[in-house]
Amino acid sequence: MCAQSIDTRRYIEVDGTAKLLAEPDLGRWSIQIRGEAATLAEASASLESSGQSLIDALDGEGFDPSILRLSAISSGRIYESTREGRVMKGYYAERSAVLELKDLLKRQSLESLLLHDDQVEIRNVSTESTEHEELRRQVLLNAAAAAKSKAKALAETLDAKLGPVLSIEQGNAEFRFQTSNMVNIAASAPGIEEAELEKLTYQATVKVKFELQ
Repeated sequence: MCAQSIDTRRYIEVDGTAKLLAEPDLGRWSIQIRGEAATLAEASASLESSGQSLIDALDGEGFDPSILRLSAISSGRIYESTREGRVMKGYYAERSAVLELKDLLKRQSLESLLLHDDQVEIRNVSTESTEHEELRRQVLLNAAAAAKSKAKALAETLDAKLGPVLSIEQGNAEFRFQTSNMVNIAASAPGIEEAELEKLTYQATVKVKFELQ
């Protein structure tokens, strides 16, 4: 009975890998807007002023207002450590925001606009592709095709012929967004608007087992 459960078929097992490079077509800026003052009311007013200034600046530069998404406001006390202990210095009011830009030729204009106000801090910048899911699918199919091509070449070299697929195992698909913590390039730098962005990388591995005939 044990012998009957053993798979005695001849087979070949190969790995197929693939890599795709894609042009980014979406930029995402994660920012923090913060107001600080002696009273919470003043801190909130400062935050409101900076938020409205940002909205007005976006409109003034011709950006679609829908690129900006604001979070809820949070607030608290500001403390400073001294030899005697913690001393309350005032209050803060802050909110996070995300700006998504599809026209990446305008990225430097947006960057300069965000850096104009000291109360606006850029926390993270990333570029992505709106075809993300399709690119993940395509690189996986390319890896499977590479596995089949490799198995066929090996089998023919050894005077064998590929049979049906016995198993398929997907490895870890990887993709990399272009990300940085801060982008601060002088607006006067020549050709900055036309600077080429780093391409996005998608990689996949597939392990396939073929029967040998």
